[in-house]
Amino acid sequence: MLINTVLLFLQNALPIFIITVLLLLRFSSETINKPSVKWLALSLILVVTLAVILSYFLESISQAVDGKGIELFLSSGFLLVYFFSIILFVHKNSNRETAIKIQLALIMFLIIGCLNGAHFILYFTSYWSKAQQVQSMLIGLILGGGICLSIAILFYFLLKYADRRFHPNTSSYFLLFFTIGQLMHAIVLLQQIDILPSSQSLWDSGQFIAENSELGRLLTVLFGYETTPSLLQFITYAIAFIIPVIINLLISHAKPLLLLFRGEKS
Repeated sequence: MLINTVLLFLQNALPIFIITVLLLLRFSSETINKPSVKWLALSLILVVTLAVILSYFLESISQAVDGKGIELFLSSGFLLVYFFSIILFVHKNSNRETAIKIQLALIMFLIIGCLNGAHFILYFTSYWSKAQQVQSMLIGLILGGGICLSIAILFYFLLKYADRRFHPNTSSYFLLFFTIGQLMHAIVLLQQIDILPSSQSLWDSGQFIAENSELGRLLTVLFGYETTPSLLQFITYAIAFIIPVIINLLISHAKPLLLLFRGEKS
């Protein structure tokens, strides 16, 4: 029961900690002012409330659309998170429309927190009702929460250091990789209900890093790690990374030309 509780935290609670860290790193301390902190606090309260409500309706949602409701619901949320991350990634160096970008970040936090929080509440209450050793459950709760918090704090300072010493956009790339991982979850869910075709796996890395191990779950949260990826997953992952990078390069090269054109015109 202790190990199950810790793994439950790594699978369902850790993404909430990671997205919080990545979004906080996305905006500078000057950008996050008092109204932003207020919206963050309200979003946190809203996430907890909606997660509790959603946990009670997950069974009803799963029975909708001929039993495909939960897969469609979750994949839609993951897709939205990825598309919002593209906007934040492309405009990561722009100071314009900061309020809109903060609102997008809060919506991403709301979606990730609500979806993962609802599953965490559902599984945790299920484990709790079946737990014969309440003491082990409580220890797992404290240990799992402590591990997630420790990983989040370490991740925050490592990325902040990398932004300062190696590349100023390191945390932005990690945010993109994280949301591509969410996109991979959507692909898997859509393959399970036969909306997207399934194909033979390209390789099996389970002998090196098992997906259900602690390290495997951490890599799954951070990058969407899959031990047996299909060709569709591989191509989607590559395209999902390349397209925002190309768009960002085109915009960054277009800005000097635009400024030069404006200078000549004036």
